[in-house]
Amino acid sequence: MKTFLISILFFIVPIYSFSQKETPKDIAEAMSNTFNFYGDKLEGTCFMLMKNEKQYFVTAAHLFKASHKSGDLVSIQIRVQNVLQPFNAKVYFNANRKVDIAVFTLPEKIIQHITKPDEKYKYPMDMEEYQKWFPGNGIPTDRLFTTSGLDVYFFGFPLGNMGTEFLGIRFPLVKKAIISGWVIHNGIQLLLLDGHNNLGFSGGPVVAYDTANKRLCLVGIVSGYLPEQINLKSKKASLSINANSGIMVCYGPNYIEEIFSTNKDILSK
Repeated sequence: MKTFLISILFFIVPIYSFSQKETPKDIAEAMSNTFNFYGDKLEGTCFMLMKNEKQYFVTAAHLFKASHKSGDLVSIQIRVQNVLQPFNAKVYFNANRKVDIAVFTLPEKIIQHITKPDEKYKYPMDMEEYQKWFPGNGIPTDRLFTTSGLDVYFFGFPLGNMGTEFLGIRFPLVKKAIISGWVIHNGIQLLLLDGHNNLGFSGGPVVAYDTANKRLCLVGIVSGYLPEQINLKSKKASLSINANSGIMVCYGPNYIEEIFSTNKDILSK
């Protein structure tokens, strides 16, 4: 019974094994602001941010059809309260369409409310206290000094929308990586991580702990990974496959700011 209760308490947020810098509340807030997302082309992940007290969402541009232009109304789906819900989103892209980031708005505000679990389980706080961990304020975009070797976490719903269902919410899975560095490709700065990205993490947030403000802040948006060609040979045949190199490709928050700057007359309304 003692082991069972310890297991329940460990799973309460849900939380995984993080360094002592981050508190359970930090992780819970970031997770609750990350959503399972279906674009009109592919499925992946999106996350919420707040700007001038207005709610916005960010994801990977490649989840939408390439024919869309900024300001288009696109039918999407987002999993809220563990229920897939349809919305008509206004989508905005970077002026450089090679930047794999999209910002979109919804016709209504979204916030996730926890539901009371089975009474037979014991919890260290009541449900009202837990709800304070999910204020719906989005992931902070404060400028954060980053350097190679910095620990980061990335959230998403991989491999068929896999996530942790708890307290009436489907939480994203969490992975850990480190910043490997930055490279310029086709005139665009890419953030490279040493981590293993899976299908479905596209559009998810990459966060690091801000020691000054004592919270997790956005440092990147997941786009994909660099493939590594592997050649397989036998006596009768040879085969080349593109494997996951373990080098993740992400874009920095500065490209989100460029979208807001380019569309400021529309997005500020």
